[in-house]
Amino acid sequence: MSRGTVTAKQILAGICLLALVGGVLAVGFLSADSTEEPTPRQIGANASERYAAVEGLNATRTTINREGDEVNRSVYRVSMRPGTDRFRERLLYGPRHRHNLTVSNGSMMWWQNRTSGVVERLNLSNPSLSAQRTEGERIERLFARLNVTDGTDRTAATPTPGINPLPAVPQSGGAPEGQAGERPDGVGNAAFAVSYNGTDTVDGRSVHVLKITPRNGSLVGDFRQTLWVDTEWFFPLKRHSEWRSNGVQHAKTVVYENVTFNPGLDESVFRFDPSANVSVELEDTPRRDFYASTAALRRVTNVSVPTPDLPPSFQLQFASKTESPRITSLGLKYVNASTEISVSKVEGLFYPPTPDRSTRVAGQQANVSVGYTTYVSWSCDGYHYQVSGKAVSPKLLIEVARSVGCE
Repeated sequence: MSRGTVTAKQILAGICLLALVGGVLAVGFLSADSTEEPTPRQIGANASERYAAVEGLNATRTTINREGDEVNRSVYRVSMRPGTDRFRERLLYGPRHRHNLTVSNGSMMWWQNRTSGVVERLNLSNPSLSAQRTEGERIERLFARLNVTDGTDRTAATPTPGINPLPAVPQSGGAPEGQAGERPDGVGNAAFAVSYNGTDTVDGRSVHVLKITPRNGSLVGDFRQTLWVDTEWFFPLKRHSEWRSNGVQHAKTVVYENVTFNPGLDESVFRFDPSANVSVELEDTPRRDFYASTAALRRVTNVSVPTPDLPPSFQLQFASKTESPRITSLGLKYVNASTEISVSKVEGLFYPPTPDRSTRVAGQQANVSVGYTTYVSWSCDGYHYQVSGKAVSPKLLIEVARSVGCE
């Protein structure tokens, strides 16, 4: 059981779309009253650079989760290094939370139980072999799609297709639902569009407002998102997401207030040293190793490794092997410029998502759970298989699943 979130950041080549003002070179003198128009500056062209310059921040983070008529609110005081797994969170308000303190130094995470004081710890691992795209690069890609300059009218514009939203959906259940449909134009990158809605303020700081909307709402559970991105550091100070799952409307809002950028955080902030009288429990963490190729994975396992057939735009990001007393799992993660598809083969405990419908894979019944992340799950010969993809049509994932079969 893992309570840590493994960051998988994918590198996308930076795009610089600077608008150039043409001119005519001439030999001679310019008149004293001649003027030269300033070159328009594209907003967000350096978003990833500015985001990466944030070495740390202190803030109060409020999260509001809505599930139907039920609303849950939590407030934390946080210190963090954006783009890393280094953070410290102290609970200020949250009746349903078990822990009042969570600390991570990137390789180990600690939780302190708010009632008993018992500390749990978990070893973290990251796929360092893979190419990773930072959140700053994702944000820069949104602005590159918009191609908004300083002189652009700061009102809502026609949505520009070809992007994916920033992560917002809780990983444990509640994925947006959708209906069975045909593969959309393109894979993943055409499922959403972004529009620029001018500037606003969040807790007194100036922000750019970006709205992300689905081009095919039935495919992604009508998932939509609004981002309020800091104009100086391009850190999202607020994000609001909405979607439907199992017939229930969901919403999640995250707001950072009282923010101090680059406060000079010491590494000791991300270290937890419990007192001698505090009980520390080590979580039963599966060992997970990462490999740069399927050939490297095959050399370290006796289990046959699947060979899925994917569109040519997808490349292997990493292969993995996970082992614990209760589970052995092989994983393959493929990415293209905007989305990802994962394939897993599991022996042992396996908990597939709640299905929306079924199909056939290699003569076996396969369950299909449709939403922003869609899953196709089936079992044969003592193994459980699953193919999943973000903003990818069920039709494509079923085709991938059938190419895997019972391999």
